[in-house]
Amino acid sequence: SFTQRFPHFLHGGDYNPDQWLDRPDILERDVQLMQEAHVNAVSVGIFSLTLMEPEEADEFQWLDGIIDRLWRGGIHVVLAMPSGARPVWMAKKYPEVLRVNDRMQRMLYGERHNHCLTSPVYREFVRMC
Repeated sequence: SFTQRFPHFLHGGDYNPDQWLDRPDILERDVQLMQEAHVNAVSVGIFSLTLMEPEEADEFQWLDGIIDRLWRGGIHVVLAMPSGARPVWMAKKYPEVLRVNDRMQRMLYGERHNHCLTSPVYREFVRMC
């Protein structure tokens, strides 16, 4: 629905620029293509917990640059929770964030969404982002 603060229909989708951070030419081209497609909003950060916390510390400079680039291009940003994928260090240090299988064995690797959404530790890391 429309509001006075944003009286436009949102047209866009998920944007995951994480893999191209070392290629500003590609990131600029992304914005150009979005403008040509009349995209006015994108969500960012969905699978970015590894970049936001490559270790147990916050790292957001790359995201600031992406948001600035999109805003300069006239594209609004919906900042997503980065809970789509967890970093490897988290599973090694806090195994309680992992899902378990039907034999109650922790499932370490091999699947994108291999984290337990009910884990208090995982929820706290996502909340802090």
